[in-house]
Amino acid sequence: MSFSEQLSKEMNRTLHKIGYRKPTPIQEQTLAPLLEKKDLIGLAQTGTGKTAAFMIPILEKIFPPNRKVQALILCPTRELAMQTAKVAAELSAHMHGVRTVSVYGGQSVGIQLKALRAGAQIVVGTPGRLKDLINRNALKLKNVRTVVMDEADEMLDFGFRDDMKEILSSVPENRQTMLFSATMNKEVTAIAKQFQTNPVRVEVGEQNRPVETVKQAYMQTKRKSNAVCGLIKTCEPRLSLVFCNTKRKVKELQKELHGRGLASACLHGDMRQRERDTIMNTFRKGKTKVLIATDVAARGIDIDKIDLVINYDVPDKPDYYVHRIGRTGRAGKDGRAYTLITPREHGKIKDLERKLHIKLKQEKREEDSQSVS
Repeated sequence: MSFSEQLSKEMNRTLHKIGYRKPTPIQEQTLAPLLEKKDLIGLAQTGTGKTAAFMIPILEKIFPPNRKVQALILCPTRELAMQTAKVAAELSAHMHGVRTVSVYGGQSVGIQLKALRAGAQIVVGTPGRLKDLINRNALKLKNVRTVVMDEADEMLDFGFRDDMKEILSSVPENRQTMLFSATMNKEVTAIAKQFQTNPVRVEVGEQNRPVETVKQAYMQTKRKSNAVCGLIKTCEPRLSLVFCNTKRKVKELQKELHGRGLASACLHGDMRQRERDTIMNTFRKGKTKVLIATDVAARGIDIDKIDLVINYDVPDKPDYYVHRIGRTGRAGKDGRAYTLITPREHGKIKDLERKLHIKLKQEKREEDSQSVS
């Protein structure tokens, strides 16, 4: 069975072998223009298959005998860079001699320098580390023919704008430039205008709105920690992701849930990379079922088994809500998302609905028990 008649037989065989049967909407709509080497803006939520959407055409155009960097992919976080490199390795299984190297902060530069010296056609990395390697003259871009800005809105939120501009200015002008983003704001529009030429625009779903595979609701409660315990007990999710607006609240909530008998881990900006990696590995493997995180700390999380997202705090920005909800309901699977409010926070829900053009259902529930059995 062919994934797409536009692809080589070898690529179709590999896709079939690793479980790709039918292209997702973003993959289907971007394949032709990308194979034609057109610049592209792809607007779609996380979990819709964006990585394969740009990686498949990149691999179809890679020339394996040339060990120089031919494709450069910018990602906002270490986790997303690692995940993207993993997808590249899976999709290039039939291509002898094709290597992908991921580079990011938190890992020894020496390890990454050694990997680059060994040769790689595809380099995936965070802007800060990519810029550092370029300045060291360790990452040479004169052979690059394709550049991808993945999760562009998140990179800009992280303050990577200047790094992105410097990197893109170092790449040959006769390149293909792809930009993928969940939302399209003024900053994303500006960077697209500066570095793309007549880009094809593909939009899957409605712009700046959560994916439709997620059932969304809000719940009024006097004690939000009770509601968190009750939702996890009732929904029985494989994995749950709970969002708080501050690292202080993340720490407080984890301590409170632990006291109620609900094992959880937390993720926030004060953590060292090694500690963060350990927490993510235990969560990804299901050894820890509940992860409590801030918006910044959760960026780049790409795990299919998250069935439940709980907004302990109403997000500060509408875009944050879109990104939070996008952590569940991935790849067409169903997900649930609940936003918790106190009796005084109804205005925040109405404001969120107005800005995102959505309507959240109120789910009424009796106050949940103080502990989890």
